[in-house]
Amino acid sequence: MLNTFAKFLLMATSLSPVLGAVVVNQIARHEPWTRWSPWLTVALLLVFICWALLQYAAKNAQKHLIHVKEFERNDKEVLAFLLTYLLPFVSSKDMAFTGEWLTAAYIIGIIFLVFAHAGAFHFNPVMGLFYHFYSVKNGDGVSHLLISIKELLRAGKDVKTVRLAHNIYLHTGEADA
Repeated sequence: MLNTFAKFLLMATSLSPVLGAVVVNQIARHEPWTRWSPWLTVALLLVFICWALLQYAAKNAQKHLIHVKEFERNDKEVLAFLLTYLLPFVSSKDMAFTGEWLTAAYIIGIIFLVFAHAGAFHFNPVMGLFYHFYSVKNGDGVSHLLISIKELLRAGKDVKTVRLAHNIYLHTGEADA
C-alpha cells in the first residue's frame, strides 16, 4: 500500500489538467511564453509523477490476488470530473491566473483538498488517459476499485494486483481477465 506521501503525490497529479487549462488560456490570450511555461512545466511534471508512481507501485508494492466475481466500468466518472472543473476555464477569460498567484493557489488547493479527503483516485483524469477504472466485487461480495491498463473481459477470474490504498487496487496481471 502506498504511504501517505505517495498518496498525496498521486492526488496532486489530478491537478495537471487545471494547469494545462491555464496554459491554453494564456496562449490563447497571446501571453508571452515566460508567463505560461512555468504552468506547463508543473503540469507535465505532475503527469510524469503519476506515471512514475504507478510504475513504482506495480513493481514494488505487495502483490494481491483478487477474485473478480463481477465488475462494472467506472470510467464515466472521469469525464464528469473533467467537465466539472475545466468548464469554468472555457467560459471565463478571468481564470488565466495572470499575476493572481494567490487566487491560483487557493483554487488549486481547494480542489486538491476535496479530492484528497475523498480519496478519489478514480477521479484522476491523468490516470484516466491510460487506465480503465472498474468497480469489482470479490468472491466475498466486497466492492473494490480496480485500476487497470488492460480492459477486463470477463468475470470469474483471479487477477494479480497491488494495493494502492484501502479498497483501491492496481491490476498488474494478464489482459484476459
